[in-house]
Amino acid sequence: MDVLYPILGLGALVFLGSLAWETFARRRAPTASTGGLPSGMTFAPKPLLTDQEVQLYNLLRLAVEDRYLLFTQIPLWSLLDLRVPSGMPPVETLRELALTRATFVLVHPGSRLVEKVVQVEEPASDSESAAMHPLFDSALRAAGVHIVRLSPFHAYTVPGLVTVLDLADPD
Repeated sequence: MDVLYPILGLGALVFLGSLAWETFARRRAPTASTGGLPSGMTFAPKPLLTDQEVQLYNLLRLAVEDRYLLFTQIPLWSLLDLRVPSGMPPVETLRELALTRATFVLVHPGSRLVEKVVQVEEPASDSESAAMHPLFDSALRAAGVHIVRLSPFHAYTVPGLVTVLDLADPD
């Protein structure tokens, strides 16, 4: 019996110590990891569009009028519904979709589906352009979305954009 009391006391002490450890460790961990920025790291807002893209955005807004909703800088993964056969991991495809953005997107207001994507990029030959963005082009074409490429160096007008985007009313 003389040995039993010290063993029970030691067991109770270990139990209370582990209970205290769990209680205090759990209280401290969430406060240390909830949203704090590492020291020295700062964030600052940056413009979403360049000056040329803002001008083009305003012209596009006038060109599409009430026919389309106009959005800018939309990642490709939010425009398309990716359906993959079972057993085929889409990791690389998803990674490329997440990193690729459409400069301007024209969305039909009734169906809420993307009908046209307007990319602002430097002029290149068709083969060179297809080589630069193979997934972008093929994914949009497979989904039935029209792609229109505009040069950032060209001075566009509203009637010119209506023609380029094929938005003229059939009379």
